[in-house]
Amino acid sequence: MAKNKQRGQQAHRSAAANAEQQANRSAAANAEQQANRSAAANAKQQANRSAVEDSVQQANPIAEQKESNVGSNAASADREQELKTRFVELQRLVREVAAKEKALAEREADLVARELEAQIGFPKLFEQKFKEAKKGYDAREHELSQRHTELERRAEDLRKREERIRAAEIVRDEGYTEKRRALDEELAKKRSAGEEELAQLRLKRMADIDKQYARELEQRLESLNKEIGIERAGLRKELEQQKRDWEQSKQAEREAMERDRELLLSKLVDADQKSDELELKLRLTASREKELRRREDALEDEILERTSARARSFDAKEAALQEENDRLRDELQYAIERLGRYEELKAKLNGDEPERVLLRLNQQHEELKKLREELLERPTQDMRARYDENDRRLKELQESNSRLTEERARLQAQFNDANQQALRIKELEDNNKSLLRRYEATEAENKRLEAERKRLQASYEREQEREDRIKDIELPYFEQHLERLPQPPASELDWLAGIDAACRDYGLKFPKRILHAFHTGLKTSEWSPLTVLAGVSGTGKSELPRLYSHFGGFNYLPLAVQPNWDSQESMLGFFNSIDNKFDAQPVLRFLSQTQRKNAPDYPGFEDVMNLILLDEMNLAHIELYFAEFLSKLELRRGRKGAEVPHIDVKLGSGCAPYPLKLGRNVLWAGTMNQDETTKSLSDKVLDRGIVINFPRPTTFERRSALKQLTNPSPLLTRRTWESWWSKESVFQEEQIRPYKQFVEEINQSLAMVGRALGHRVWQSVEYYMANYPTVRTQLDPGNLNRSERNLEKAMRVAFEDQLVQKVMPKLRGIETRGRSKTECLDKIRALLSNENYGIVEDYDIACEFGYGQFMWQSANYIKEYDREDVAAESI
Repeated sequence: MAKNKQRGQQAHRSAAANAEQQANRSAAANAEQQANRSAAANAKQQANRSAVEDSVQQANPIAEQKESNVGSNAASADREQELKTRFVELQRLVREVAAKEKALAEREADLVARELEAQIGFPKLFEQKFKEAKKGYDAREHELSQRHTELERRAEDLRKREERIRAAEIVRDEGYTEKRRALDEELAKKRSAGEEELAQLRLKRMADIDKQYARELEQRLESLNKEIGIERAGLRKELEQQKRDWEQSKQAEREAMERDRELLLSKLVDADQKSDELELKLRLTASREKELRRREDALEDEILERTSARARSFDAKEAALQEENDRLRDELQYAIERLGRYEELKAKLNGDEPERVLLRLNQQHEELKKLREELLERPTQDMRARYDENDRRLKELQESNSRLTEERARLQAQFNDANQQALRIKELEDNNKSLLRRYEATEAENKRLEAERKRLQASYEREQEREDRIKDIELPYFEQHLERLPQPPASELDWLAGIDAACRDYGLKFPKRILHAFHTGLKTSEWSPLTVLAGVSGTGKSELPRLYSHFGGFNYLPLAVQPNWDSQESMLGFFNSIDNKFDAQPVLRFLSQTQRKNAPDYPGFEDVMNLILLDEMNLAHIELYFAEFLSKLELRRGRKGAEVPHIDVKLGSGCAPYPLKLGRNVLWAGTMNQDETTKSLSDKVLDRGIVINFPRPTTFERRSALKQLTNPSPLLTRRTWESWWSKESVFQEEQIRPYKQFVEEINQSLAMVGRALGHRVWQSVEYYMANYPTVRTQLDPGNLNRSERNLEKAMRVAFEDQLVQKVMPKLRGIETRGRSKTECLDKIRALLSNENYGIVEDYDIACEFGYGQFMWQSANYIKEYDREDVAAESI
């Protein structure tokens, strides 16, 4: 039995080795690997079955031998029956194992086919299915191994039982030694012959398995090649279809370009027609001027006629005034007579004023009314009569009772007298309780009335206090009535050119691009309510808003931010409970003044433009003192002109807050330095603001004389300002698409480092471009010098400004090394370089000098633009 077991294990190892060799031969392709695994598994299962069958076959001759040796013995017959039962059970187990192995082989073949299909188009699914199949195969192999071990254990038990039976038979049948030895030799021969036959069958079966595996592998490879050919044919058809579609789209584009060319030709024809129309209009204008001169002559005649008519009307008015004077004299005489009667009445009243007499009469009338009410509450005459009658009858009864009690013992009389006193005490106590309840009710009513009086008095006094505090707020910051601009400027660019010329004459030169950017940033306050000027100290950040307001006609209020500002009240003011008054800061008074109409008794600024500058705004955290302003200013977007948000200014405990309107005629700007004493701006501020960087000076400008500022320009009206404001994007889709795609590509690069640009950023960029002065000029239908080339150049300048002002601050803090640089910053730089934008040098500086992080801190592109602009003007 041990030799048979070793032979089964050797056959098992041989089958596994053959399967492993087959797998090594087909390791070149994934499909062949799967087939090899399946073949190895089948071979191993066949080996396991062979081992089981070997054990069963070994048990079979033993059973036959026992059947012949102990046929005559009843005990041996019982053991033989038991061995047969075991043998039948082993055969049943073998059949079950074979059936399960067959099902397993079919299942594995199906899994292999599915894995091959998944491997062609779905690598991840292939890997997943392969893992699942391998896991199931390992589990099944483990189960079969356990069953094989169990079968070996049972065979070993049978062998041990056989040895025990043999030992018992030897003891019992010592007389049959020779015969038993012969039977043993015969059994050994049969066993060796059976083993040889089994080995030959096993080798033959392994050869059949190899042939079958080779056939299946060839068939599978052939089917795979067919499927690949079909797939290739489908791909070729798809590519040909895509090529045809591309050619069709190309043809459509050519046709569209041809249509555009024809459209441009038609526009040129229209332009010629418009030129003829303009000449006709000029001739009509000349004729109208002649008509106006004629009307002026007629107007002078009419003025003379109206002057004489007004003189006649003045005479008539003088006569009417004389009549009115006579009437007033009569009324005065009547008033004197009434005064005499009043003095006569006063004399009759012994010198008392009639008003005092009337007041005393009213007081006496009130006292009389109270006395009447008290009289109504007192007992009536009928009640008094009944009370007296009852009292009389009570006395009679008492006398009768006294007479009756006198007949009784004196002790009883004393007892009755004591009882009467007790009743009297109880009655008095009840009366006392009743009076006490009335007193408590009256006292409660008095307290309620007193509380009501205090409440009404406090409400009246609180309302009066609120009005007094509001008066402190609405006290005008500018006390004088300022002159308004009589008529609007010729154009927006002329107005900006006038500011630029006035600044240069004063002694300060600002780059034209910064002036235009600051102006456009203020115009886009609906999207970016705060315009921030950043840069080195001493470059004119604070002077630009001041001179812009002075020469442009803005009311201007500079506000120096303090490092200890930690709330909105630090900027606006607060209620001083010690002095019992509201300490309004200048900015609060100015904001209130800007929302009131101009009147003879109050210099309101509702109809003009106003600018507030938060100087050194990042000395304190702007979110602490300006957060509510940022949120409320953003709410103006999309609302009607009068429907603006407001901020509640606290006036103290018990007083309703003061609603401070945030009108569109108030613009906000700020300056910031970048040093160790300042705070950085958060994403909330960057999203709701525009950051304009001043360039570092390379050559210093002299200022030989300090000139005095001239008188400020007349105030610019709100109507003129809003006429320069584009409330919608007027770009065509093909005009704005390249810039939108550029920002989207930057947003994709930012996704590599976990950052993103919001919708607000792009919307702010587009409206900034639409409000840029040179862009508006090129979009103006009345501009005869407009052209697509000039429009594209102006849009490019405005877009480049917004890249610096809105997009580059979003890159702050990105690491300038490793994956962040290669996957994000380098890609954005490639975009800028490919489109030939002038900010590439500043972009490189931000990557290099940020201590390992992206930090935008230069504006060299502005100097390059100014040099190009000067060169273009000189040409």
